[in-house]
Amino acid sequence: MKEEVATPAFEPRIIAFCCSYCAYRAADLAGTSRMQYPPNVKVIRVPCSSKVDITYILRAFESGADGVFIAGCLKGGCHFVEGNLKAEQRVMFTKGLLDAVGIEAERLDMFFMSSSMANTLVNTMNLMIDRIRKLGPLPRKWPSLTQKSPDISKREFLFQMLKNMRLKAPEKPVPVPPELEEFGRIECNLAACIGCKRCGEVCPEKAIDFKIELDLPLILQNIVASKQERVTKRHMLYETLAKIAVKPSSRIIQVPNEMDEFCKLQYNPKKCVICEKCANICPERAIKIVKELDLPVILS
Repeated sequence: MKEEVATPAFEPRIIAFCCSYCAYRAADLAGTSRMQYPPNVKVIRVPCSSKVDITYILRAFESGADGVFIAGCLKGGCHFVEGNLKAEQRVMFTKGLLDAVGIEAERLDMFFMSSSMANTLVNTMNLMIDRIRKLGPLPRKWPSLTQKSPDISKREFLFQMLKNMRLKAPEKPVPVPPELEEFGRIECNLAACIGCKRCGEVCPEKAIDFKIELDLPLILQNIVASKQERVTKRHMLYETLAKIAVKPSSRIIQVPNEMDEFCKLQYNPKKCVICEKCANICPERAIKIVKELDLPVILS
């Protein structure tokens, strides 16, 4: 008769990114004070909690961590004024990204403490260990780590990591905190656009292109809902079409190449860095910034 081999109890692997001015010193104090804290928490020292990039967090999970937390200075006491607040916004956003691809948001968290709060740091470690034990090990279905090639940007690398790690396909856009300026998407009101193409000329990432066609169903839908302060000739054309229409428009109109002022803006969200140059240069104010990341489109 075969003897049953006992399955070892699950011990989470935790990565802690600790600010060198506060949490890391608290960890040092915990050590010199001979406090007991979990050996399966790996502390990584960073100059400021705001230096923890989203790619660092994703790489920690991708490399084998079951949980990650960032420990920064107390609110109002950051050595870089608002570094900890920026880190908090980034963590909130990353929790949304993880949840969108099927990884529990509770596996990531942010805590605030001073250099003298060694006991708080130890309690935080134990809190994360207990939380991740209840969640269980992170299912790892990805075969290997995402490789960063020199010809892609950090943003594209981030999206590739999310695509590699996803346990499910994202279903809806992820909201972006207002203070997180580097993420979002652009939205073009085709009813207001006059096809000047200035937005494409100023885009540093070449994220904007144009297709010579008229998306009449979408334009007529927008023209009814929009209220223009300044009525242009283009706006009058679409408004007239909407008024005389016998039936709703159901197809996109192909436009001759010689009439390229009637075109449709095409936007690549993988490349866009939300520099807002396109919105600022648009003479018709047809482009606006929307604070959400269209992850279903980006990862498709």
